[in-house]
Amino acid sequence: MQSLQQRLKMILPLVLFATTGLTSRAQVVEPFKSGHPIDVGVNYTYIHTNILSGCQCFSLNGGGAVLQIGLAPHWSGIVDFTGTSRSGITQDNYNLTQFTYTFGLRYEPPIERYRVRLFGDALAGSSYTSGSLSPQNAIGATSTVFALQTGGGLLVRLTPRLQIMPAQVEYLRTNFHNQAANHQNDVRASAGILVRLGHSR
Repeated sequence: MQSLQQRLKMILPLVLFATTGLTSRAQVVEPFKSGHPIDVGVNYTYIHTNILSGCQCFSLNGGGAVLQIGLAPHWSGIVDFTGTSRSGITQDNYNLTQFTYTFGLRYEPPIERYRVRLFGDALAGSSYTSGSLSPQNAIGATSTVFALQTGGGLLVRLTPRLQIMPAQVEYLRTNFHNQAANHQNDVRASAGILVRLGHSR
């Protein structure tokens, strides 16, 4: 009995050491594969739009929030809300505020060993405008339309719970009436951070 206890005393520390080493390695290499990770983020957003008739393009600035929920390896569900605005548009000093609500999927290629990762998004939802340049106020058209948002960017993992998004570029399609083409092919650029809240089961 005493011999068995002595052997256990010798073996248990080795087992604990090996288990700790494997766990630490798994956390470093694959920290995002346990359960369904939930991330929230905030970002700065720039939009180049042609909501005016012809090609009288101008920029909108603002920010937004994003909710990301892991669905399967390399796939996540995305809910995105963005608000941007601009005043002093044209010599008539028009103003415009635009809100976009979209949801869809995000794909990240299987390269978890690297801190820098690529991703691609495909989202759809609606866009709403207010202000003197809003189609509802300018020409009596609807101020809420369908929105399509797709593109990609980079994520940089700083810690298992914190990521930064240094660059994201997307195509944003809306269908606001402007007495011309009645649709907008906008370019949207964003940068922000993502924080991991935990995992759902």
